[in-house]
Amino acid sequence: MRSGIRKKWDNLNFRVESIYRKYEYRKKAKIRLKRMNGGYKCTKEYNEIVVPFWKKYGLRPDKMWYQIFWDRTHVPDPRYIPDDLWYGVIVPYFSNSQFRRFGEDKCLHDVFFKDLIRPETIVKNMAGVFYDANMHIITKEQAIEKCMAYQGEFLIKPSIDSGEGRLISFFDSQAVDEGALLSAMDGLAANFIVQEAVKQHTVLAELNPSSLNTVRIVSFFFKDTIYILSSILRMGASGHKVDNIGAGGFACPIQTDGRLTEKGVNRKAEWVTENQHGIRFADVIVPSYDKIIAMVKEQHLKLAHFKLIGWDFSVNVSGEPVFIEYNVCPGSNQITCGPTFGDLTECVLEEVFVKKTLKYAQN
Repeated sequence: MRSGIRKKWDNLNFRVESIYRKYEYRKKAKIRLKRMNGGYKCTKEYNEIVVPFWKKYGLRPDKMWYQIFWDRTHVPDPRYIPDDLWYGVIVPYFSNSQFRRFGEDKCLHDVFFKDLIRPETIVKNMAGVFYDANMHIITKEQAIEKCMAYQGEFLIKPSIDSGEGRLISFFDSQAVDEGALLSAMDGLAANFIVQEAVKQHTVLAELNPSSLNTVRIVSFFFKDTIYILSSILRMGASGHKVDNIGAGGFACPIQTDGRLTEKGVNRKAEWVTENQHGIRFADVIVPSYDKIIAMVKEQHLKLAHFKLIGWDFSVNVSGEPVFIEYNVCPGSNQITCGPTFGDLTECVLEEVFVKKTLKYAQN
């Protein structure tokens, strides 16, 4: 149990961060709604369905969220969780932010996930200290030598807070420049990892060969059970190294049998049936999807501090799932997959806003 002063300070930080997140995501929603030309016109449905649904939790979400969420299907459903509540209340309630940076550190994946296939580690830096792949301390000069000696494509990325492909540098041993390598390391200063660039399965490579295309699964540890809330395949844009929508890519929901749905969404929030290479989403089956789901359910049981996790996996040329990273502040994927909690929604909202049984679990 934390001391009284420490707990008050942590709670203050929590409230400040929650207020900031709510503000930021409301601002993003207004921009998105403008891009959607106002979204779905739903004043009547909002008043008749949404208002009474949320009233029992003492809340009245802004109508704009349902103009956004209902725009694709035109099927009114009050169970969608507004982003300001998702990031500002729901995620912080279920995932202990005090452990976030330590828990997400990619330099520790080989400690927490020894039994998963991961990209080969060449060098890592934790708090300014260089290590080799076996956690032996090395000098910066030795780290450079190991990178220069590596055969194949590799990348350098932050080991903490590297979402949406930020600050990632790519290198090829055939033309690696030591100055550029040193500049990339110095630019990050500390807390980064150097890994092989995964060679992906042909099914994924055909979708876009320049990026590592990944499966994002959001899992939920609730009442001693792991639930799969949503699953999407992210594909990069032509010539881009990263696979997120913000860089021009696509996201398409994955069905329980591993097949993509008929339509995916692009950066412009347009629902399309094929990507820029003319590949129809409905014709794609994600290889080893059942294995990925099984791994997520097994691994999440180890991470009770984080009840909501977004997992990123790819599949290698041999058809084996490759664990890339996990995120304890994941997106809800509601635009692509519908209401996050589905049939669990009312039970979850009652826990967060009424029962609050996890109130003392954040110690």
